[in-house]
This record gives sequence, C-alpha cells and structure tokens, in this order.
Amino acid sequence: MKKALLTLTIVLFAVTAQAQLKIHDDGHISLGSLTKNYGLQVRPDGYVYFQSQYSGAGSWATLSLSNNSYQKHWIVSNLADVTDPGKQTFFVYGNGGIFCRGTYIWSARDLSESSNIENAGAVLDSISGIWYIPTDESIGDKAEIKRCIGLSAQEVKSALPEAVSSDESGDLYINYDALTVFLIEAVKEQRREIEILRKTLEENGLMESKKP
Repeated sequence: MKKALLTLTIVLFAVTAQAQLKIHDDGHISLGSLTKNYGLQVRPDGYVYFQSQYSGAGSWATLSLSNNSYQKHWIVSNLADVTDPGKQTFFVYGNGGIFCRGTYIWSARDLSESSNIENAGAVLDSISGIWYIPTDESIGDKAEIKRCIGLSAQEVKSALPEAVSSDESGDLYINYDALTVFLIEAVKEQRREIEILRKTLEENGLMESKKP
C-alpha cells in the first residue's frame, strides 16, 4: 500500500511539474512555467507570446488578435522590438496586409530539371488586372475597407494553373511571385522584337544606326 501511495505521489508531482500556471502580481499569466522566462505568456494588455525553454534567450513568438483592421500584429524576436522603429521588420494588419523589409524565395536551378519559359507574353495577354472590394466578413468595420488591386484567381488558374493554389474550403490564392517571372520573360520577348524592328528600319534607311 505504501508503495502504491509513493508511486501515486510521484506521478502527481510529475504531472504538476509539467502543468504549471502562475498569475503574477502585475496580472501577467505564465502557463507551463512559474516564471516569465519560458512557456506560454499572457500580458495584462492582451499580448500572448511564447518561448521554448531550449530555444535561447530572446527568441520569442508573439500572437495577437483584434477586430481592428489596421492594428499591427507583430512577429518579433524580442518584445522590445515592437516599439523600436529600427527593428520593426515584419507585421500583419488585421485586414491581411503584410509588411516586411524584403522576401526571399528559395531557388536553385541545379537541384532539379528545368526549361526556359516561352511565349510569356501570350500568357499575360490572357490575364487582366482588376479593381475589387473585399467581401470577407472577417475584415471588420466596413467603413475601413478600401478598393484593392489584383487579379482574378479563376482567370489566372485558366492561363497559368501553377500560380494558383486552393485551401480546404476551395478558396483560391495567387502566387504573384510566379507571375513576376513571366513579366521578366515578356519584357525580354519585347526587347528582342524591338531590336528586330530597329534593324529592319536601319536597313531601309528609316532610322539612324546605333552608335557603337
């Protein structure tokens, strides 16, 4: 019986050690930790953030939620970065707008088979830019909604299905970075055509030759 009680005590102690919660004097709540050093943290002002016990000092992730379309939601390495203009590198507005200091997409031609894109201009000719008003009910205050610029995902999917993906609800999303590649190739196609026209005009004396 004593052995059973000892085993139960050890189990309860282990569970308690793994499921800790503390409400600090300033209203700060720590989950999974008795200190503010790691675990899930809830500040009195509503910010929720967490840090792995093994990820090193300062490597925090911040979660926030608001019905204000223009409130900034930050992903920072330290809470102090939220108020430091020099370190405000990435944030998302409540309406879905993303702001950052540059995006980089992995790309390595030597790791897979590849081929050059042809007739890029023809693909772009079948896609039209549009003005639109978002209708997502989660946006919040309708008075804050502004007219947006974009493309029709259905139209892009018809012309370039590789640049469109869908989620579990069937909503379509456009990879605008893929379209940038086609813009580059379309410009190159136009430059080649312009050069042919220039040479033709020069040969017929309708345009002065380029200076060497």
